[in-house]
Amino acid sequence: MKAIVKTAPGPGNLAYTDFKDPDLQPGQVVIEVQATGLCGTDLSLYNWAESMVRQFKPKPPMVMGHEFAGVVAHVGAGVTGLRVGDRVTANPMIYCGECYYCKAGRHSICDHRPQLGLGLNGCFARFIAVRQENVYPLPPETSFEAAAMSEVLCVALHTLDRIPVGPGDTVAVVGAGPMGFLVLLAAQAAGASRLVMTGLKADGDRLNVAKSLGAHTIVVDGTDPAEAVRDLTRGLGADVVFECAGHPSGVPQALSLARKGGRIGVLGQGYADSSFNTAILSYREVELIGVRSYDPKVWHRSYDVLASRQFPLEALITHRLPLEDAARGIELMKSKQGLKIMFTTDWA
Repeated sequence: MKAIVKTAPGPGNLAYTDFKDPDLQPGQVVIEVQATGLCGTDLSLYNWAESMVRQFKPKPPMVMGHEFAGVVAHVGAGVTGLRVGDRVTANPMIYCGECYYCKAGRHSICDHRPQLGLGLNGCFARFIAVRQENVYPLPPETSFEAAAMSEVLCVALHTLDRIPVGPGDTVAVVGAGPMGFLVLLAAQAAGASRLVMTGLKADGDRLNVAKSLGAHTIVVDGTDPAEAVRDLTRGLGADVVFECAGHPSGVPQALSLARKGGRIGVLGQGYADSSFNTAILSYREVELIGVRSYDPKVWHRSYDVLASRQFPLEALITHRLPLEDAARGIELMKSKQGLKIMFTTDWA
């Protein structure tokens, strides 16, 4: 089959090439991929970021990609509840189910959690093999493109499980990428009264999308975002801030936006150190809370969220490229052009 392959360690080393079809093991299904999204983590793999390599231990040559939806093409021995032709998506995190954290329901921080497209062969290909417990059916009316965003949707849902948002809250999102937008939409659905998104001048098109969704936007180049948020909140600051940029400046900025007693969720998986004075946490009694991925309960819940269509997922897709143009997609992401990049497939 054709696939986007990380061919060797180190930056770059990307090819659209022939790759062996996945072996179907007992308890697995093979899914024919119909739509697959490009993620910032894919960019980190492409760049061979040190902390990503340390965390996921990728072993090229391997197929990249972990956000996808498709159709069940083959069913392995022992699989129940799934049939050839079913429309599905999948949780790419292969949690062990046996460690202390899995037993406690904290699958997101499982001790043994290889991930499709990062430590195992992923979905930037015609076929991918996935164990049945990680595969989820799609609502009949949900498009493959919207379903391919299930993974990032589940991160957003898990984020609000960790840091709840409610009516009356001012919520600020640092970082105008796809993850920031999904968290923004999740906060809006939870009833937040005021939404704010910060970004750079280079994020201009993305910030215009945020405005269309009802958010106040702040361009931090040459503007004090903390002062701007205080102006919106009678001098208080945001009740909840979500750091989704993954940049060293993200957490310090989030701290400046939060009111006393506020809460900050850190989703951005930065690949460089971030520095701030920890006395801020004490003096202002600010809560700094880490967020990572999701658990199976969130994936089960995502079916109803997709069926409700309350999240305009397809509106976030700004580029649709054939899979063989993955290198162009990566360059678009690096230059902050557009928002969500979706790879389309035509296996005819």
